[in-house]
Amino acid sequence: MIRRLSIFLVVAGLLPLFAEARAQADSPIYEIMINGESFLIKANRAQKLESKLNPGVTYNVAFRIAPTQRYEMNHVSFDYDWLCEIVDDKKPGRRTARITHELGFTMLVTELGGAMEPKSQTEVLKAQLESVVETLKEMKSTNLKVGKTLSNKSESGNSQRVVIRYNDEDGVAHTCVVCVVVKSGFTVSMVVEYLDAASKDVLPLIKKTLGSLKPLR
Repeated sequence: MIRRLSIFLVVAGLLPLFAEARAQADSPIYEIMINGESFLIKANRAQKLESKLNPGVTYNVAFRIAPTQRYEMNHVSFDYDWLCEIVDDKKPGRRTARITHELGFTMLVTELGGAMEPKSQTEVLKAQLESVVETLKEMKSTNLKVGKTLSNKSESGNSQRVVIRYNDEDGVAHTCVVCVVVKSGFTVSMVVEYLDAASKDVLPLIKKTLGSLKPLR
């Protein structure tokens, strides 16, 4: 796949590369333009480009993918790790985006409109929780444990959440968190699911997204 990007430079400086391990991943190909001349380069790699229009002229370039990306929905935006894939239904009403990371965790973010009162927030959480638990039972999950409702309040808003722990049909331990987040101007529901064995690696990424929720201005 070739993505088109136009960059007009006199001399392209060498940008710092992202983490070496990620640089080894399968990189997309981008098209850049330097002084009116087009080049194809791979992301996260330093490359020397030789000009065909100006023999003897070379450019040392690197195209760096920012490790943190920003995503915008209808009323809400959030940050996510660039290794995530997002599938968005783009509905004008209750729009839902599913975030899937290659480390194995998923996040389902659904816009619910403006800021809810605590009573409505609790009712939405209860309905969402019942739906998730029913789905887990249909998936033949075992050792299903549903925790108590936990609340968190801050100056920027509040959240209510319930933690579910279970084993899948292969006996692998999972954690699922169902929550409803209310901030100034918006309410979203979120369902987060990850492997317990990967919690050390994925929790910082999940917290990054949760903490970055903002209303669109």
